[in-house]
Formats: sequence, structure tokens, C-alpha cells
Amino acid sequence: MHARPERHHPRWASRAGRYGVALLAFGAAWLIQASVAPFLPATPFLFFFGAVMVAGWWGGWGPAMATTLLSAVVVDFYFLKPLLDESPGAGRAVSLTAFAVLSLLMTKLNVMLRRANAERARLLERERAARSEAEAGQARLLTLFQDAPAGIILMRGPRHVYSFSNTMNNALMGTDKLEGREAREAVPWAETRGLISLMDEVYRTGVPFAGNAVPFPRELPNGETQETYLNIVYQPTRNEQGEVDGIVGFGFDVTDLVRARQRAEALTHELQQAEARDWLLAESGAVLASSLDDEATLRNTAKLVVPTFADWCLVDVAVTDGTFRRLEAAHFRREDDALAEDILRFGMQPSGNPGHPPTGALLKAETVHLERLTRERIHALAHNAAHARVMEAMGPNSLISVPLIARGQVLGVLSFIHSYSGRHYSTSDLAFAKELAHRAALSLENARLYAEAREAIRLRDEFMSIASHELKTPLTPLSLKLQALARELARNPGPVPRDLVERYVVVGARQVQKLAELVGDLLDVSRISAGRLSLEMEELELGSLVRDVVTRYEPQAARTGSSLLLEAGDFYIVGRWDRLRLEQIITNLVDNAVKYGDGKPIHVRLEPHDGGARLTVRDEGIGIAPEHLPRLFGRFERAVSERNYGGLGLGLYITRTLVEAMGGRVHVESTLGRGSTFTVGLPSNLGAEQALRAPLIDDSRLEGHARPGGTS
Repeated sequence: MHARPERHHPRWASRAGRYGVALLAFGAAWLIQASVAPFLPATPFLFFFGAVMVAGWWGGWGPAMATTLLSAVVVDFYFLKPLLDESPGAGRAVSLTAFAVLSLLMTKLNVMLRRANAERARLLERERAARSEAEAGQARLLTLFQDAPAGIILMRGPRHVYSFSNTMNNALMGTDKLEGREAREAVPWAETRGLISLMDEVYRTGVPFAGNAVPFPRELPNGETQETYLNIVYQPTRNEQGEVDGIVGFGFDVTDLVRARQRAEALTHELQQAEARDWLLAESGAVLASSLDDEATLRNTAKLVVPTFADWCLVDVAVTDGTFRRLEAAHFRREDDALAEDILRFGMQPSGNPGHPPTGALLKAETVHLERLTRERIHALAHNAAHARVMEAMGPNSLISVPLIARGQVLGVLSFIHSYSGRHYSTSDLAFAKELAHRAALSLENARLYAEAREAIRLRDEFMSIASHELKTPLTPLSLKLQALARELARNPGPVPRDLVERYVVVGARQVQKLAELVGDLLDVSRISAGRLSLEMEELELGSLVRDVVTRYEPQAARTGSSLLLEAGDFYIVGRWDRLRLEQIITNLVDNAVKYGDGKPIHVRLEPHDGGARLTVRDEGIGIAPEHLPRLFGRFERAVSERNYGGLGLGLYITRTLVEAMGGRVHVESTLGRGSTFTVGLPSNLGAEQALRAPLIDDSRLEGHARPGGTS
């Protein structure tokens, strides 16, 4: 700092002032010395020393020298004796010389002291200015740190005691009570996340640490906790000896950047998944359209989705006998081949654990989505302990089971499983899984419809062949008998013997009746398919009707070597039924037993049952193979070769339809080689107040029902 000049006087006035002060000091010293001279004759220079000192202190060398000279002259003339002595003695000269020397020395000291004080004043001024500037800078820096858009902390000592925490850091930590507290106590979660160990390492080694996108829990105003991501720097601070005495930390909030990156990565992943799914759908369409073999199609589809969409793909399908089996357990790793064999043994079990995902999808006909699976959850979903071990070996952590539904019927279940990849199925994956299952179900249904169409064509062709043969069967003997009768008439110009004619008429009538029955069956099937066959309900007694049919069939049974044994008791069973259709039912069952009875006794039993009636027809003939039982009551179905046994395969189909139309049920029990037992249960229908004339059930509604067995 420079010496401050006088504020109101120019430079010459300042010099005059200095000399003026010197003159005033000299005048004052002269007056004081003159007044005290009588009392202090030995010290004439005392007060003039003071004047020189004041002049030197105030004015410097010039005023001091002028004051010294004036003081020496005045002292010499007025205060040294003898006065006005032109030849002063040695003492006089010594006194004046001493006064001059001392004045010079005093002036020099004053000037030096004055300069030192001026320099000291300048230094003090500079120090005050520097301190003021430092304090202002520190205040600005503190304000800057306090309002900085980053978290800033200062911690002292090995216990990391907060000495400073700015506004941003307080907001990030969720508290403004950090200063003076240890980090371990002020921020409890810091130790569990490893931050305390990290700061210990920085304090111990003095090596800074920098971390990017470090997650910090942040409590929101609504009480929820949200992850905040910070780029952090921990820098050691050192004391005068160069030892680490604390840590300064900086945290920059990059949550928006991290989340934007996460969203971008998620979007990229979704786009990749969408492309993969589009490719899978395109490939699955080609696979599903490549074959009409439903099992091969499903196997190929399951293998296609592994490992792009699933680590495992399980396929469970319905079997024609009403059960289910696991068709495929597709996987990607060869080391899982043995595990796949075990998985094939545990499929859908409608009677098993309903919590088992494929089983649940089957029972509810709804998609089952389990985003995360734990070991405890796996054991809760298993059918049994062995199944739980297999599931645990698979290690599923996410699963989707989608039912294969076509025309309202569950044909099977597709299960997609993530295991070793660590991925999880989200709700966005459900749409793809459902679409793939929908396509697979359509393909499966198309394959089955194609198989059914081919079977229907085969049955139609077979039926046409059998029908033409069966229709020719009564016509051939009838034609032969008519030709023989014509020959007899040609040989006998007179009357033909009556017994001969009667024999020909009986044979012809029997063949015509058989032909009429065949045509009647065909007409009934046509009416049933068109839904035009109706019932004429009336009250009747069932026992007499059964006896009439059995009596009528006794001759035919006798011709095959069988005997008809009726067990009707003395029951009087009355109900409302269609007489002609009921007679047709009994006739079909008895005729069926006679045809396949193998010449052994046939048992017909009638008894009351559950307020209605139960009719049982049992033969001891050839029986029915188990594989034919489920389809035996179908249209055109036969359990034996048409080469050995005649018939159109319509009798039991018509019987089932008529029985069900009157509210009853028919089923069969059979053992191959030991005969068959057909049981018909009929309600009495006596609750109706008027004759019931209701159309029979349309056959198309019965196609999906499970059918009991029998022969036709």
C-alpha cells in the first residue's frame, strides 16, 4: 500500500507546513527554555532537543536541520555564558558540537522510525485489505460451495466427522443435520453399501477415489425410497505436515443421465426383442404350415423358441382318451438331455396340484405368468417331492404357461421357462407367448381337422362299400327265390304247392324286412344329422315291450346257436317314452348281442333304477378291444372287420342318440374274448304334463363328448 498523501494541501503547502511545525516547535522550546533558564542553567539544550525531535519526526531532515541550526544559534547567544563571547572556550564548542551531533543522530532515528512506521502502516493496511479480500473470497467460496449444483462434503479425522455439507448433499442424504456427526452414525446405510470402507481406504492410503453412477438411496417426500445415481470423488486433505487429516467429497447427480441411458438400453433391448419375436413368429408360421402332423409341428415350434425366447419350452397335449401327456421338453444345452427325460415324466395332471402352472392353465383355460420364482415357490407348485426335485434341478426363475385353445376347447399347454440365462418374463412377453400359442393351437386344430376329414372320407368310402354290400345282401337271396319261384311256376302248369310258395314268401319277407331296416337306419342318420328326428312321448309299461322284442328275436338267436335269457321279474315299470324309438333301442342292443354273441347265451335284464329303469344286455361273445371302446358309439364306427360281420356301423350310434334324447345314458363294459355288457339307464319322465315332441340332439353337438364303447 502507498502512503496516503494529505487530503487538503498541495505539495508546497505540505512542505511549508512541515517547516512551520519546525518553527513552532523551535519557538515553543525557546519560550520554555527562557522561562526555566533561571532554574535549569546547566541544561540549555534540553527543550531544543525536543524541538529538533518534533521537527525531525514531523518534517524530516530539512526542518530538523533548520531547527538544529536555529537552536544552536539561540542557545549560543542567549543561554551559554558569557553571552556574545566571540572567543568561546573549549567547553562551549564541545557543547554545541555535542548538541549538533545528537540532533543529527536524533533526526536520523526519527526519520528511520518515521519511515518504519509508515512502512508498518502500509503493511498493516495491506494486511487488512488482504484479510478483507480473503474473507470476502472465503465467503464467496462458501456461498459457491453451499449453492453448488453438486454435493460437497468435508470430513475430518479417521472417524469421518462431517465439518461441512452443502445444500445439495443435505438434500441427497435426506437430512440437514450432518455437521459434527460421524458418517457411520449420520448415514446408516453408507456402511452396508461399502462407502465407509471406501472412505477408510482413501484416508489410510491418501489415494483419491472416483466412481461413476454410484447408486444412493434417496427418500422422497411421500416416504418412498428411490435410487439416485451420483458420480463421486473422494479426495484426501492434508495438514501442514503433509499428513492426511480428512476427506473432501464431491457428488454430481447423474440420475437423469443414468435413467435416460437405461431407457435407451431398455428401448434397444425391446427393439431387439421385437425383431427376434417377429423373426420367431415368421419362422413359427413357416414351421406350423410345413406339416399337418400335429405332434411334429408342436415339437418343431418348441425347439424354435429355444433359446431366443425361452431356456426351456414344454409342450403338453390332450390325448383322445381324455388324458394328457407331455410331448416335448425342448432345451438348448446338451448337458440337460438327461434332465429333459425326467421332465417328460411330469406333465399336466388335472387331478394333481392345481397350482402347477401348466395344470392351472389347463383347469382355468387362462395364461399363468410367474415373473419370479423362488425355491420355496417351486416346491409349492410341484405335484410331489420327486417332481419338486426335477423342477429345482431345472432352476426356473420365470415362467409363462399358455393354454392351446381352439373352438373353446383346451388342446394342450405351451410353457416357456427362463432358468440359467437369469432373464425374467415381463408383461410385454405375454402378448408374444399368447400369439405363438394361438398360432400353435390353430395349427394343431387344423391338423386334427385334417386328420378327422381324412378319417371321415375313409369312413364314408368304407361306409359306401359296406352299404352297397349290405343292401345287396338281402336283394340277392330275394332275387334268387323269385327266380326259383318263377321256375317252379314254369314247371307246374297247374297250381303250385302252397307250402312251397309259403317258404319262398317267408324268405322273401325276411329279406325285405332286413332291407327296410337298413334303409330305416340310413334315414334315421339323415334325420339326426339334420336335427329333424323327433320323439312321440307316451306313457307305457317297459316290461311288456322288452318281452315282445326278446320273443321276436328268439328264432334269430337260435339260428346262431345262442339262447336269450330274460330277467325282468314281476316289476311293473311305467314311464313316458317314445314306443317305436324305445323298441328300436332294445332291438339294436339285442341284435348286436346276437350278432357278436358267438353262439353263447345272451342275458337281458330289466330292473327299476333311480325312479326310472335300467336295461342290461350282456353277451359272452368275442368282446371288444380296449382301443375301440372310446369311439364305438360314433357314426359309421365298427370294432370288427366288415368281412366277417355285416352291418353299417350305425346301430349303436342311433341307439346312443335316442337314449340321450329321452334323457338317459348308455355305456358299455367289455373284455376281449369274454363278451360285452351294454347298460341303458332311462328316467321315467313322468313329470311332464303333456306329450313331449322334442327334436333329438343335433349330432354335431355330440362330437366333442367322450363316448362309451360297444359294438355295432
